[in-house]
Amino acid sequence: MTFRQAFVIISIFLLFSSCEKTQTNLEFEQSVAYEIFPALMDELHYDTRLGPPPPPAPIYDANENLIGYDTIMAERTMTEWQMQLAGFKADSVKLVIAVDDSTRLLKKEEREELLKYFSDKNLILDTSNQTKNYKIKLNRLKADPKLKFKYRSEFPAGSEIWSEEYDFNLSGTTGFSRIQFDTTKSYGILHSGFGCGKLCGTGFRIFIKKENGKWIIEKMILIEIA
Repeated sequence: MTFRQAFVIISIFLLFSSCEKTQTNLEFEQSVAYEIFPALMDELHYDTRLGPPPPPAPIYDANENLIGYDTIMAERTMTEWQMQLAGFKADSVKLVIAVDDSTRLLKKEEREELLKYFSDKNLILDTSNQTKNYKIKLNRLKADPKLKFKYRSEFPAGSEIWSEEYDFNLSGTTGFSRIQFDTTKSYGILHSGFGCGKLCGTGFRIFIKKENGKWIIEKMILIEIA
């Protein structure tokens, strides 16, 4: 075998090794995303057929100064709300969630938030490729059995999604970003959110970590609200 032939063989081996490593990194990230998704939906989703419980009614004195809140009425209202919620949970209606077809990208300054939040850990950012999205696989999304997932592309674009009439209950929209890990693959950061109407939605910066062999949500910080 000539030197030239040996060089070509080694180069091809290194090329395939690099591709395999990149694929392995992506597969790892995807497995983490799908692992934390059930907990993420527990935090983000609520049954939009029933709004949040109303706040207690304020009580004012004769000079219109706030002196307290009607806690008795608030307790009755909360009891009624909880009964309605229990009824919705017990029914057989499937709630459809429109999911972004692909992940989003994290900006550089957002990726660095991982270092700030876990500053006591002296983390170093993993430099794996974060320049491309990947398609989200609906069959790997696990959540409450009442929820059914459809791709966002199956619906009208923009806010028009909320103007259409459907033969199912559209309960909201969601999606998530790529995950920025540290070099030990023990900590990470991503973005996600939940849309519930034309002018209704939230966005969160989410910190995750591996604990006892399982990935958990460490903290969710609200960064967008409408």
